[in-house]
Amino acid sequence: MSKTNPIYAFLSHNKYWLVLIVGVLIVGFFDENSFVQRIKYDMEISELEAQIDKYNAQYERDERQLKELRRNPKAITKIARERYFMKADDEDIFVLSDDMYEPTPLPHEAAE
Repeated sequence: MSKTNPIYAFLSHNKYWLVLIVGVLIVGFFDENSFVQRIKYDMEISELEAQIDKYNAQYERDERQLKELRRNPKAITKIARERYFMKADDEDIFVLSDDMYEPTPLPHEAAE
């Protein structure tokens, strides 16, 4: 017999390793349930859990505030005065702010 094809000899000698490597590549990278996809899903899950924690904390804070509003009628006037700048008839409101006034440019000045 003549010399066999070197590629065929390599494939026949290492067939189990080749099948194993190809299988890992298919499952690990090209399949829809691949390792890469799993890492993406894990990152998305952690982001969603962080959002859940944030919204639970916000819910608890709002629930405490709602209980306070139901229990104490003066809390309603306090919130109305602080957040919405409402006042009684015999009062004046002065709004103090740390923000510096920056004039907005006119349309013809913005183009320059």
